[in-house]
Amino acid sequence: MIELKKLYIEPTSNCNLHCEMCFRNTWFDEVFCDMKYELFEKILKNIPCETETIFFGGMGEPLHHPKIIDMILDCSNLDYKVELLTNGSLLSETMDKALMEAGVSKLWVSMDAIEPTDNSGMGHPFYENLIDKIKEFNKLRYKNNSLIQLGITFVATKSNVAQLAKLPYFIDQYNIDEVNISNMYPSSREAQKETLYQKTLNMSIGSDSFASSRSVVNLPFMDFDLSQVREGLSGLFSKMNFNLKISNNSVPRPSQYCRFVNEGMAFVRSDGNVSPCMALLHNGTTVIGDTERKVYHHSFGNVNDLGVKEIWESKDYVTFRKRVQEFSFSPCMNCGHCTYVEDNKSDCFGNEKPTCGACLWAEGLLSCP
Repeated sequence: MIELKKLYIEPTSNCNLHCEMCFRNTWFDEVFCDMKYELFEKILKNIPCETETIFFGGMGEPLHHPKIIDMILDCSNLDYKVELLTNGSLLSETMDKALMEAGVSKLWVSMDAIEPTDNSGMGHPFYENLIDKIKEFNKLRYKNNSLIQLGITFVATKSNVAQLAKLPYFIDQYNIDEVNISNMYPSSREAQKETLYQKTLNMSIGSDSFASSRSVVNLPFMDFDLSQVREGLSGLFSKMNFNLKISNNSVPRPSQYCRFVNEGMAFVRSDGNVSPCMALLHNGTTVIGDTERKVYHHSFGNVNDLGVKEIWESKDYVTFRKRVQEFSFSPCMNCGHCTYVEDNKSDCFGNEKPTCGACLWAEGLLSCP
């Protein structure tokens, strides 16, 4: 049986920002709330012994929870590796110091631009002082010889993807330990216009499930900063009707593969409901082709009633994980020509809620840290 290695906890579904790109804007039938501290304590009492990491994230802003430092301290005292994802707006000298002293192993900061831009439009409205906050965080972690790592999450869109050219300098200048780049989740038609993967998805480019039907291009390392190299690779990748190797190492795009399930992850929502993945954490809307698809939240139990271990080992949850590993869902993401694509309650292969055939995470196009 798959072991629960990484437990995501959503301390709150509330957020202090209102970003245009956020899929919280398309939620329906949702109640916004902070997780009760008593409920959090109950969670910690019944986590499987194999669990290594507690990740404070989800769909709200963790630092917005009034007891977040106490929550982190409780986890670090139990020797869990603790990670936290923030939009960065609530970072301050006081908060930075508290995070370090509480025992955060890695702080992830969400950014949608390496520098201010007039046309990014979809991202955080507070960018101007975010860099200053990162500078102050760095000063404090090196002053205190803190082992805390700093990660950056970047949602790439048509408006901001050119700024990735500045990323190598940003990494060096601000001592970034890890960068997680993801495509945008198309929660609205406007957001869909900003996506970067429609051709990739429609042609199954890079998908390991189509590997045998294509030629192979084996690319060596080069001085990628040379203008001639950039021009040549731009033309090469514009076609991408082949399987890519770099120095004899394959670069496949995982298809019909759920990292959340296969790598032992689960999510506890702010109200205590346990979901298997980010996609099923809340009720929301996504856009596939010309169709708006309603994605309904799914829970295998609530920690108000049962412990995390009991929920993880429950028959329904175990059966679901096996079904996802087999991934015998209808390919709604590549088809989308019938009414089944309108929600995740059932599909044309006879699967019942939740169906995963239209999941961008499972197609390797969205990525969570």
